[in-house]
Amino acid sequence: MTEGEPSMNHSIRKIHAAAVRILKEVGIRLPHPEVLEILRQQGMRISGDRVFFEETQIMDWVQKAPAEFTLYARNPRHDMVIGGDHAECASGYGCPTIIGADGSRREALVKDYLTFAKLVHQSPEFKINGGILVQPNDVDPATSHLVMLYAAVLASDKCLMGVPGHAAQINATMEMLALLYGGMDAFTARPRVLTMISTISPLLIDEMALDSVLACARHNQPMIISPAPAAGTTGPIDLAGNVALATAEALACITVAQMVREGVPVVFGLQSYGADLRTGDISIGSPAYALQAGCCARLARHYGLPSRAGGATTDARSVNVQSGYESMLAISTAFENRINLMVHSAGILDRFAGMSYEQFMVDLELIRMVRFYRRGIVIESDADLAVDLIGKVGPGGQFLTQMDTMKKCRTHSWVPAFSGNPSGEKKPPGDQVLGEIRRRMNDTLETYQQPPLPDDALREIDRFLTGQAGVAPETLSAVKTGIAA
Repeated sequence: MTEGEPSMNHSIRKIHAAAVRILKEVGIRLPHPEVLEILRQQGMRISGDRVFFEETQIMDWVQKAPAEFTLYARNPRHDMVIGGDHAECASGYGCPTIIGADGSRREALVKDYLTFAKLVHQSPEFKINGGILVQPNDVDPATSHLVMLYAAVLASDKCLMGVPGHAAQINATMEMLALLYGGMDAFTARPRVLTMISTISPLLIDEMALDSVLACARHNQPMIISPAPAAGTTGPIDLAGNVALATAEALACITVAQMVREGVPVVFGLQSYGADLRTGDISIGSPAYALQAGCCARLARHYGLPSRAGGATTDARSVNVQSGYESMLAISTAFENRINLMVHSAGILDRFAGMSYEQFMVDLELIRMVRFYRRGIVIESDADLAVDLIGKVGPGGQFLTQMDTMKKCRTHSWVPAFSGNPSGEKKPPGDQVLGEIRRRMNDTLETYQQPPLPDDALREIDRFLTGQAGVAPETLSAVKTGIAA
């Protein structure tokens, strides 16, 4: 036990007590008749659409959720354990805009979604793909959730991030994936798609979120429960109070999920922000965000649940020094606190307003750096101390040409993905690094190969999407063409 641990545990107990008090005395709005009936049958106190919870009621249900679970990919090599001491990353999520290296902005399109899906598939830093990598603006909003899922299924055989929605939308997602995995029984037998459920702070879980909870739980599919109050705007300015509010929302949502299906996997995923009170904007690059991510990790362990927080997040409006130091603070804090899943780990700029190809590549480098650092200095045997080699080289010698260095130079030494201008071409330093970033990205895309997908499953999915789900056939053709390009 470290010196600061007792006081941290005391803080966690205080935050838990505050969250329970909020749910008991203030309650939380759950405007969904079916959910209210489920809660009523379980003996919850309800006034209108506001529900009040006792601590014993909350904890009895929360403890039914597993401490860790496996999310299964189409390719078993990418299966992903969420929980325990595992630390996994996922790409940026939810942005409708692409931000260029010069700070310019444009609407995200299907072709951008496909490009990011390919980059994620090619990146060993990720075992999960899909979700709202970007929100394409050239697709019918009514079916965009299915188009994004279709694109992710065709582009990658990694684990899948889902997209929340109203009942018809989320149930269509489950039906489509059942076709992929050999029928509904085979699909529901294992966790296959991870869906982010966002509450509305303060103290509201809306109909769409609750529709998603019902569908995911009934199909035995895991959820990230992700309250996101911002300290000083949608939550109290005191960080402890902001985390207590987020915890109350998360516990209520987890309780509902367990009432629908005992043991369905859930991730305790506080995404509590700071706020820039000069403008009223959220702040995801501030130390306040990092502090609350650390608190999320400790609370999740307190409840015996997997955690989600952090990522490489920044308030910077373009790729610059600010986007570097803020993203490094956020991602290193998440790793240091043993967050199990870090969403928004690559590409985010300007408080979630946009995704950047260049920042995506930079953030991959940050993840690699932090993982290298977290491995520490390894001493597995006396050979790692190299005393005999030091004796062989002797005073005044050098190690560069030693065979030991030659054998280990690609595995033991940090090799940056991009830095400076190795070609020697005379350019401003910023242009040199930007050129290396783009070269690295282009090389990654050039080596992409689409993973195989059984023809019969693809035909069934196409038939479902263009028929029952109402997706335009030309949209599916555009996705296929974009992946093959």
